[in-house]
Amino acid sequence: MVNQNGTASAQRFRTADRVVATEQADTTILMDLRSGRYHTLNPVGGLIWSVLATGAPLDRAIARVREEFGDAPEEQLTDDVEEFVRNLLSAKLIRRDD
Repeated sequence: MVNQNGTASAQRFRTADRVVATEQADTTILMDLRSGRYHTLNPVGGLIWSVLATGAPLDRAIARVREEFGDAPEEQLTDDVEEFVRNLLSAKLIRRDD
């Protein structure tokens, strides 16, 4: 998800049609209607989810996390967001918007 010069991709994602999200306090809960599985996201994961759900590119999600939770070094923050997105893809909660 990182391009050749090391910056975050402008790749966009879509939430899977079968996934429903709800927020409760500082937690985002995702339910996969097909499998019946729940996924609980902490505030950072919820923020990433909400940004990607609007159709914004990955680099915008990284920027929003940096704005809200910017204590981590930039490279680590980018790596962590990209890893989280890979996990969402692996769980088929999102898909690449081609």
